[in-house]
Amino acid sequence: MFAACSTPAGISGIAVIRISGNGCIEALNKIVRPVRGARGAKSLTDLEGYESLYGEIKDPDTNEVIDDVVITVFRTPHSYTGEDMAEISCHGSVAVKQEIIRLLISIGVEPAGPGQFSRTAFINGKMTLDETEAVMDVINADSKKALAAGQKIMSGALAQRIDKAESMLYEAMALIEMIVEFPEHDDTEDNEDKVKDLILKARTELQKLSDSYGMGRILSERLKIALIGIPNSGKSTLLNALSGTDKSIVTDIPGTTRDAIESNLQVRGIPVTLVDTAGITSTDDLVEKIGVERSKEVFASSDMAFILVPPNMTLEETKTRLDIPRTDVHSVVIFSKSDIGSNPEEEAIREYLSSLGVKEFISLSGKDFSNMEAMEDSIESFYNSCGNGSSEGLLITNGRHMALIGKALQFIDLAISAVNDGMGVETASSVLRAALDEMGQITGKTVSADLADTIFGRFCIGK
Repeated sequence: MFAACSTPAGISGIAVIRISGNGCIEALNKIVRPVRGARGAKSLTDLEGYESLYGEIKDPDTNEVIDDVVITVFRTPHSYTGEDMAEISCHGSVAVKQEIIRLLISIGVEPAGPGQFSRTAFINGKMTLDETEAVMDVINADSKKALAAGQKIMSGALAQRIDKAESMLYEAMALIEMIVEFPEHDDTEDNEDKVKDLILKARTELQKLSDSYGMGRILSERLKIALIGIPNSGKSTLLNALSGTDKSIVTDIPGTTRDAIESNLQVRGIPVTLVDTAGITSTDDLVEKIGVERSKEVFASSDMAFILVPPNMTLEETKTRLDIPRTDVHSVVIFSKSDIGSNPEEEAIREYLSSLGVKEFISLSGKDFSNMEAMEDSIESFYNSCGNGSSEGLLITNGRHMALIGKALQFIDLAISAVNDGMGVETASSVLRAALDEMGQITGKTVSADLADTIFGRFCIGK
């Protein structure tokens, strides 16, 4: 039996303490005085699964009442962990939580370790390994799309896709075994064609998942967008407008922003980190020079960049002061402060920046930000372009899963080469087994105890 508080540390209106393990409901009776239960139950042991009881938690040694609580019972196997479970809903003061945990320990319940509830669910076959990892994705989701991606995997969608690819490879290996054992059969050539077809179909399934990681990585790590430009080009004003805060100080004095300032927000459900950078300029000020170098570093490490060009900026200044290097960063030029007039050299600046890889240009008013929707369209379009079809709504968001899929694809490619190069289908069998081992580590079929410890060690205590 083990227990932990599943609500965050600190003070709250209510808190939830979870207990799991055979005999935990009977043990709880030692510290609970029932008041009123479902169907008139007089004891926790009278409750069926998904039923509750209102009562008091009491210290059996002093008869002191700790708190009024509601206890919900979950019966094996229909519980999160697959064991008997109970959840105590109590007041959320630090003292109440500490006292209840103390009493639970006194009756033989052990403090839960990180991820012990989810690990127990995995061991008892309630969830696959990828589904348990998705639990933490849902808990940590800070955007609508990240939440949807986590829920999709938690529902079993990824496990089903992996199972589908595995079934094809197992069928291919069974046919290979038949070909090796009975090479004289008339249908051997047809079976070899079936083996090739099954391997290729399995590869297609895995490649779709791999292609989705571009979008999935953004959901887990956030889309990083750098705001780049010369001093007083409107970067800080734009960050404040997009984030709805006054994170960046806005003045008419050049060089006000001297270091990168980050702001996290959602843009149409996409998690975004905006980085306001120091104005790029030539300066003798040591601190400002460091800020300019950091701006260039932020630009190079970003997924996207909004490059701001104000109306008073000339083509020559664009070339000498902006000094944007050629990179793979998806860059969008914002002709800022359009409310005070257009840039006289806009066409020449467009042509020059296009030669550096810029593909999008937007005019934006620094007064009312009336064209903000165009920026949101740009962000959403870039995000969608990272998914290559998004694997039918299922996104790989976990770097561990992506690495394993990549290794499995490498082994499958070796098997395809063996078949196509005339080395014989039997040569492909061993590398297909290696691919299956990699895939099994995603769902937990071939996971080691050490890897499981590492994965669940990252979980919070109450989950």
